[in-house]
Amino acid sequence: MKTRCLLGIITLGLACLAKPAPGAEVQFTSPGFAPSKMDAQGRLLEDWGVLELKISGSEMADTAEVKAVKLDEVNQAAQSSAQHGGVRVTRTAYRAPVWPSGLDVLTLRLEETEGREQSVQVSLALPDSARVGSRTISIGNRAVVALPANARASQSRRNWGYDDDATALPGWGKPKVECDPAFRNIRAGMGGVPIHYRFKVESNVALTVVLGFCESHWETSGQRPMTCVVEGAPAQAVDCIAKWGQHQPGTLQFAGNDQNGDGELTVTVLPQTGAPDQNPILNVIWIFTAGHTIDATQVMRGRLNVQAMHYVDVGGANDQSLFAGGQAEYMIKLPAKGAQEMTFLVACVGGSVPTPERTAWTPEKLCQAAAQVWREWKEAR
Repeated sequence: MKTRCLLGIITLGLACLAKPAPGAEVQFTSPGFAPSKMDAQGRLLEDWGVLELKISGSEMADTAEVKAVKLDEVNQAAQSSAQHGGVRVTRTAYRAPVWPSGLDVLTLRLEETEGREQSVQVSLALPDSARVGSRTISIGNRAVVALPANARASQSRRNWGYDDDATALPGWGKPKVECDPAFRNIRAGMGGVPIHYRFKVESNVALTVVLGFCESHWETSGQRPMTCVVEGAPAQAVDCIAKWGQHQPGTLQFAGNDQNGDGELTVTVLPQTGAPDQNPILNVIWIFTAGHTIDATQVMRGRLNVQAMHYVDVGGANDQSLFAGGQAEYMIKLPAKGAQEMTFLVACVGGSVPTPERTAWTPEKLCQAAAQVWREWKEAR
């Protein structure tokens, strides 16, 4: 019986043609790419660290059998199988031949085997240095894991932080006038990713929000027009070059509040439709309680930082993810004799994963590309 490509997503190949014994470490790749490894516990061993999917919620320990398998009769892969209480757990890893270094794909299949509804907690164990975004996990500025689209992680939340997949670029800004040091740092929404922050606040409390910008790439206006949205306030469009000039810091002020009553204030900067540069930027955030006299020059120079409820050096030392690092958790409910699958894209050998919403690769295209590469490789031998 052939093994199908889980979730209809990519397939990959094994680096070594000899079949290892069950339970031994298994290497896998696609022709022309350096190999990755699945160890005897079903963990992926990558150049950036170890990726492990831990299962809890039932009484029996997860003892894995690791072996080499073929997907769709042509693509080679590594697979770990285990019976975890009344749930059959299968982890399958394979390589997608995506330029320049390929992507590893880890698909987790949970299958209920006892004929009763069960809840299973899946924990994505990560290095302590990992930073969790909305759809990706990064180490430094390298996106190393793309999270599945069919499940939202349940994670420990901080009182404030970014909830996006933008990139921190310390030292990018080159302000030419006296200003707060935070204008030297940015986060950039590479590929059009919105910059998105959440702050825990009291409901129905009026707030003054100030956003700081310094454009240090473009010299002419019209290149990076952006839209700034602060909850409870009208949106504002900004073209930093047209408004302030290159290397000139500037601020926008908003009268915001927790409009939807969820206990959080959201701040978003996104590219305008049709903008030549679709990468939004943001340097600084200040949040004050309403009633403070806000002098824009004094704010820009950093002289009101201590009066702010929140002062965020965006992309700098005083910045953080909304989510605590270390691991992401998913609670999965399985109906009797039912199954669910989750697929994670994983960076391998110096590469990065794409932001799921910003890539043209679909599961079907990735699977087709992987199969085609293996067929051409076999025909050329």
